[in-house]
Amino acid sequence: MKKRILLSILVTFGLISSLNAYELNGNLAVKWTGFKLASKVGVSGTFNKIDLEITKSETLTEFLKSAKVKIESKSLESKDPVRNLNITSTLFSLANTEFIKGSISSVDEINKTLALDVTMNKVTKIIPMSYEIENGNIIAKGSIDILDFDMKSSYLAFTQKCSTLHENKSYSDVNIEFTIPFK
Repeated sequence: MKKRILLSILVTFGLISSLNAYELNGNLAVKWTGFKLASKVGVSGTFNKIDLEITKSETLTEFLKSAKVKIESKSLESKDPVRNLNITSTLFSLANTEFIKGSISSVDEINKTLALDVTMNKVTKIIPMSYEIENGNIIAKGSIDILDFDMKSSYLAFTQKCSTLHENKSYSDVNIEFTIPFK
């Protein structure tokens, strides 16, 4: 009888624990928005080749901190082949940026913020991001500056290549966003 009660307690505890677990439920979505023109018009896109490793975890913090992402930079997709080529042939070809890597180093569940460690061009920067949870998705938003990744020559080549299209005004800041679906 004692064994049955103990077994029932363990099974119940196991079910409750698994109900609180976080695990990936779909594909990671990544969005970037760069800016052009004096009026700072946004142009958004994504990447077609994104590898994500993430571990099922008991807490949101553990789940997010287990995430490791590797993005093939030349898989950039803006829905405009000319724009794709302009970006990949300058920003990503002139620097050591075959891959963009990211991992989450800290999570503050009370303030709904996280620190995303981004490595690009052999430079790692900690990017502060805010996040929200909505409809089974963790949506995080932040901003990077291309120049922080030692990419000045690549950025200058990009601005020169696009000077006519951008009316001589491009910006080095890029908004970034990722969405992790979970269950």
